[in-house]
Amino acid sequence: MVAGLVLSGVASDNIQGLPFTRFYSYEEIGNVSRGAQLGFDALGRVTVMRSGSYSVLNDTTWVDIAEKVDGPTMQRVFTGPDGQAYYGSFGSFGLVDTNARGLLRPRSLLPADYPKWVKSANFYEAIVTNTGVYFASFGGVVHWTRATGKLAYFEIAEVSRIFSAGGDVFAATHTGGILRLDLAHHSLHRVGDPTPVQQFVDQVTPLREGVALIATVDGRFVLFDGQRFTPWSGPLAEHPTGRVTALHRLPEGSVAVAINGRGLYIVAADGRIISSYNTPEYHLITDLAARESGVLWIATEGGIEKVLYESPLTSFGQRLGLPISWPQIVRWKDRYVVASGGRLYETVTAAHADPSQPIATNRFQLMPNQPSPEVWGLAARGDHLLIGNALGVLARGPDDRFVPVLTDINVARLVMVNDALCYVIGQGEIAVLRRDEGRWTEAAPRVAGLGYPAIVHASRESAWIELGANRAARVHLRDGRLETYVFENYPWTEPKWINIGIVGDTVVLSGMPNGRLYFDEKAEKLVDEPRLRKLFDQAPQPITRVREDENGTIWATHDQGLLMIQPEGDAFHISPVTYGKISDRFPTLQLLPGGDVWLTTGQSLYHLDRNVSLSNPPRFKPTLVSVVNGRTNRELLTPQSADRALPTLAYAENSLILRFFAGTYASRQPPAYDFRLHRGGTSWEVVGNGSVLTLTDLREGAYRLEVRVTDSREPIGETLFLPFEIAPPWYRTWYAYALYALGAGAAVFGLMRWSVHHARSRNVALEKLVAERTNELRFAMQQLNEETRTSATLAERDRLAGEIHDSLQQGLSGLMLHLDATLKLPDLPADVRSRLSIARNMVSFTRHEVQHAVWDMETPLLADTELGDALRKIASLIDPGAARVQITVSGRLVELSPSTKHHLMRIGQEAITNAVRHAAATTIAVHLAYESHAVSLSVSDDGNGFVPGEVLTKGLGHFGLRGLRGRAAKIGGELTIESAPGRGTTVCIVVPLTAPAYVHGR
Repeated sequence: MVAGLVLSGVASDNIQGLPFTRFYSYEEIGNVSRGAQLGFDALGRVTVMRSGSYSVLNDTTWVDIAEKVDGPTMQRVFTGPDGQAYYGSFGSFGLVDTNARGLLRPRSLLPADYPKWVKSANFYEAIVTNTGVYFASFGGVVHWTRATGKLAYFEIAEVSRIFSAGGDVFAATHTGGILRLDLAHHSLHRVGDPTPVQQFVDQVTPLREGVALIATVDGRFVLFDGQRFTPWSGPLAEHPTGRVTALHRLPEGSVAVAINGRGLYIVAADGRIISSYNTPEYHLITDLAARESGVLWIATEGGIEKVLYESPLTSFGQRLGLPISWPQIVRWKDRYVVASGGRLYETVTAAHADPSQPIATNRFQLMPNQPSPEVWGLAARGDHLLIGNALGVLARGPDDRFVPVLTDINVARLVMVNDALCYVIGQGEIAVLRRDEGRWTEAAPRVAGLGYPAIVHASRESAWIELGANRAARVHLRDGRLETYVFENYPWTEPKWINIGIVGDTVVLSGMPNGRLYFDEKAEKLVDEPRLRKLFDQAPQPITRVREDENGTIWATHDQGLLMIQPEGDAFHISPVTYGKISDRFPTLQLLPGGDVWLTTGQSLYHLDRNVSLSNPPRFKPTLVSVVNGRTNRELLTPQSADRALPTLAYAENSLILRFFAGTYASRQPPAYDFRLHRGGTSWEVVGNGSVLTLTDLREGAYRLEVRVTDSREPIGETLFLPFEIAPPWYRTWYAYALYALGAGAAVFGLMRWSVHHARSRNVALEKLVAERTNELRFAMQQLNEETRTSATLAERDRLAGEIHDSLQQGLSGLMLHLDATLKLPDLPADVRSRLSIARNMVSFTRHEVQHAVWDMETPLLADTELGDALRKIASLIDPGAARVQITVSGRLVELSPSTKHHLMRIGQEAITNAVRHAAATTIAVHLAYESHAVSLSVSDDGNGFVPGEVLTKGLGHFGLRGLRGRAAKIGGELTIESAPGRGTTVCIVVPLTAPAYVHGR
């Protein structure tokens, strides 16, 4: 973020833009709000205090380190030269201690017999001297002597400020003037008569040794040396502009002055205004603080802001009335003109400034009589201003209006190489203008364009164009003709954007990081330039573009900033100081007359103020802030050990959280850290990054931690070396090893005793194991005998089944045939026919029973086949007549027990036979379904049907249906029979896969 800066003029040697800043809102900081007070702790970290909170900025992170306890609330904290902190509060004051967690807690210095006025006093200010501390409140001042602890009370009405001057301490009051505090005699002495200046002291700051600068309530400034008051010189003192809300001496000797409703001024000790900030956010500043040169901290309505007020590189933007979009800048007459986003802007000159201001306001505004359409080309020399747009080229006339000088060309860029020659670069055409006898005329026939001219440069006689990856071009006027040449062949193959730089008559074409080509405009050919090549090789950063100004100084840009290079004979001197980093990459140089240096990018415009003294980059000095036990969150670094090596740490403290501070806020970007941990003979290695380092589970031994701050390429600043040691755990100490030796001897003796006992126990165990194996063998023999008997039984069953089938079943079948033949005789009496019919049914029933008994014993249909295939074989053996039998199998095949397969096959067989012989069915559907939890078999036909309840409970016949239920019960299945006369029959059985029949067999 950048702050709004009042410009002090338009000359190239004093125009200033927006300094670099960093803003922290109160929400980002934490438990603080408007009215917060600024300060610094003993380590130099900026602090924000408000309502018991004490937040410090550790590089980029705000941390509240105030302990929340009952008792006095620290309203202000003051740090003495020795690093000891003191606090002021309502009805209390004293020292600030650090607890075991590294948090600050107040320790009151009030005795039991303090005066009553102290109880109601709010101690808001303090002065720390070599011998003690003055605590001030609206009702009086208390002095505490450090050596003796003695307190001296000065009850004073309406104290506004306390300050030191001329070696003494003074209290400024609203009604009693200025009083000198005499500790030796415990008395007060008025300084002269109570004049209005003395009575209305508002802000005070030391200006130089023994002299204080005082601002009154009405905005006047006076100097006070302890005895006399003298006016302060300069615009602010001569033209009061409002009440001063904050006043602070800066480290380099200047003063920061915040004026209500006006802004912030940086003023030299002699009263000269160096710079001022007047945008609205600086109209209500409540506090100021500074500890290092070039860095000012301000408290505003919305938060805390860091202002880098001494940077020579400043920025221009929206706050100064200049929206930035691919800007081009020129000097024309007494002002700067910028083409940005297609519009023209100009600086407001001092003649237009408010004369009541102590410094002339200089901002940008839209130029009157804007040309239409948008402006994309801009060039100027002296009093001549040219602009280019889609209609052509126009010149600014004496009446401040633009008049056409070249038409019918879509202009993208203008390149003025001298007072009388300007190249007109368009995407479709290129032209050239020459000024002759006060008029601009076209000097040569136009030539075809080379593409969009993204960035253009002016050499002494030519225009150079950056066209893109591996493309750059030169436009030159020779003998009344325009010549163009495109550079497309480079010694590198990768496509790289070609950056153009110009040093004298040499044009440098850079394709970073591959290499460079050098073109000599006098010889008009590519040449070798060892001198420039050496310059590029020794540059601390990779240079993208270079330009030589009219004074011979070479300015070089790198990806984040600017370098100044001075020729020294055949060599170059690269300035060791830096212009700092910017937020944009690959800026473009624009050099204006008078050594005026500008940097531009797509969305930024920077100016180099060469009047600002260049300073070396901030010297970072890492400081150890805290060391916390990672397991207990206990602070291990006491205030007394802050500058020493850590003591030997217990092994229980081998997980550490270390926090560091870079030692400065002067950098624009947050600092980066390198940490290297060294132990014994091992090599260095990076162990972390960031200002907080966590080390876990360190082994015992001596360590040395190296901490340094780095930028993107190299270390910057000093290196901190931090030795520390981790003690071994008790079990790895010498006395522990002695105990281990004694224990080992006892263990050997015990082992021998145990071995004897173990051998005996082993024999007993072996005997027991032999007995167990004998019992297992006996059980196995019994099982083998039982399986042998079972096999013999099954073989005998097969033999009997064959005998029954060949003899009894065949005989019964023959008997049925005879009975059927006899029943067909026409002359049988009815009585005989009835009796024969009953006999025939009895034989049929007996045959079926014998048949079922034979099937229950065994069937070859299930040998080496699945149930589905067995059902298909049975269907082929049964003569269905006119009926059509369909058999389907679904689901993933599951291995069934032999019993389950046997009974399911018989149930299917019985159901198919009944459908063929009794139901006169034409279609029979058999479906076998394997599911994860059960197997089901259903047989459906479209036959005559019947009433299942009547068939199973009445009359003879249909013994097979009863057998179905018996078989289903044997395998734990659930049998359902659905039928009705004329609607067919469905027989379905569902067998759970965990049913007893599945486990135990038939």
